[in-house]
Amino acid sequence: MRYKNKLGYVFLTLSVLSLLISANPTISGGLIGTNTGISPIFIVGLAFFILSLLIFASRQTLEAIIIPTGDLKADRERAETAEKHKADLKKEGYFVISGHYPHGNMEQIRGSQVYGIYKHLREDGIIPREMMVEGQSNDTLENTLYSLKKIKQRAEKEGKTGTLDVGISTYHSHFKRFKDFYDRAVQKGMLKKGDFRLHEIPTSETNEERDYESNLLRRISHGFKLISIGRYRAKRGGIKQAKTNPITRITHAIRDALK
Repeated sequence: MRYKNKLGYVFLTLSVLSLLISANPTISGGLIGTNTGISPIFIVGLAFFILSLLIFASRQTLEAIIIPTGDLKADRERAETAEKHKADLKKEGYFVISGHYPHGNMEQIRGSQVYGIYKHLREDGIIPREMMVEGQSNDTLENTLYSLKKIKQRAEKEGKTGTLDVGISTYHSHFKRFKDFYDRAVQKGMLKKGDFRLHEIPTSETNEERDYESNLLRRISHGFKLISIGRYRAKRGGIKQAKTNPITRITHAIRDALK
C-alpha cells in the first residue's frame, strides 16, 4: 500500500520540476516575466500533477491489520512490519492478533505467542483499544475465518457499512493461502462478496518458510482444508467455530515430526 504513496510523491515531484522548467523565467531589464506559451513540458507536468492527485485519492486506508502467529522470529517480524504500516490504518483502525491461546489460565496465556505479540505492541506504544485478539484459531484457515468474523462483528457494532479493507502482515506465499481461504469462504456463502478487500503487507520469506510452503504434506493439507471448509459454515450462513479436523491434526503431526 505504501508503494502508492511513494509513486504519488514521485509523480508530484516530477510535476513540480516540469512546471518550473516550463515556466522558463526570463529577466528583461527590471522586469521579471515568464514565457506565456504552453510548452510540451508544461503539459507533461500537468499530467504528472493530475496522476499524483488520482493516486493519492485512490489510496485505500485499512480497517484493520491482521498479525497471525508463526514461530517466535516470524511473530516479531510480522508485528514490527504491521507497526510500520500503522499510518495506513483509518483513524479508528486497529491490529488483530490472531492465533490460539489457552483461555482461563493467566500463566499459560502470558507464555503464549498471542500474548508475546500483544506485549511487543504495547511496549512500542500501541494502546489496548488499538488492538483486538482473536484467540481461537489453530491454523491459517481459522486465522482467516475467525479474524474476519470478528472484524465484521466490530464493524456492525460500530455501524459501519461497505467494504472493509484488511491488511495481512506475513510473507507472500502465506498471504496467498489467506486469499485462497477467503475466496473459498465467499464461494461457500460464509462471507459475503464485497464485505472485505484483503491487502498484502509483506514480510521477508525465510528459507524455513520457503521449505514449509514447498512441503508436500502442507500442500495436501491446504487442499484438504479448501475442500472441507464448509464444516465452518453456520446453518444460516456465516462462520461457526469447529473442532480441528483429525486429518489436519495428523498431517500437522507428521509434518512437524519430519522437520
